[in-house]
Amino acid sequence: MKIPAENLITDSPVKSALRSHHLCSSLSANDLEKLAQSCRLVKLDAEESLFHQGAEAQHFYLVLTGTIKLFRVSPDGLTKVIEVVRQGEAFAEALMFLQQKAYPLNAEAMGKTEVVSIPSQLYKELILATPECAMGVMGNMAMKLHRRINEIETLTLQNTRHRLGNYLFGLLPDPAATSGEIQLPMAKQLIASQLAMQPETFSRLIKEMKVQGLISVKGARIEVHDVSGLRAFGH
Repeated sequence: MKIPAENLITDSPVKSALRSHHLCSSLSANDLEKLAQSCRLVKLDAEESLFHQGAEAQHFYLVLTGTIKLFRVSPDGLTKVIEVVRQGEAFAEALMFLQQKAYPLNAEAMGKTEVVSIPSQLYKELILATPECAMGVMGNMAMKLHRRINEIETLTLQNTRHRLGNYLFGLLPDPAATSGEIQLPMAKQLIASQLAMQPETFSRLIKEMKVQGLISVKGARIEVHDVSGLRAFGH
């Protein structure tokens, strides 16, 4: 995706976002200014592509507003959601350390979204001179690795009932409450894809939860009537 030159970042809110993120928080004021002047602000509409799998990876990104979907498309045309990146999160930063710098996934906005495009080579040069920043990158990648290990364990060791129950439980604003309200972050078929189940299975399990009195559903909003029952669903 070609980023217009006029989208050069000069506004202080974006600089503030860079400064407050742990990947940039240890940079000196001069280095932060240098990096910010080389960044671009990318504005995306819903379902607009940021980059495609196989494209040359010269930038990584920080989500300012909205949500980015990282996904692959199977040979038979099915979408497999790998990750949903939300406000304040960075993605594609690990690629700057690889010899083959190509994006392994597709990235697409799930609604109106703004991201900061950060030049990987410049950032790499800056952090090599700032050990604290290098530690921040390592910590960020370690957290993502831990998250992936948990996801693999979930997908391989838990059945579909358990996966969906845990997923919805994780969306609750207050897991300690007896009831609550959930707003699904994306379309149900995409959630099913992320949880490695067919949309029909997702719908059947939601219906089971409704029959058991655990939840009620109104579009993307789910009222949880029995939090402990939801947590135990599928055990």
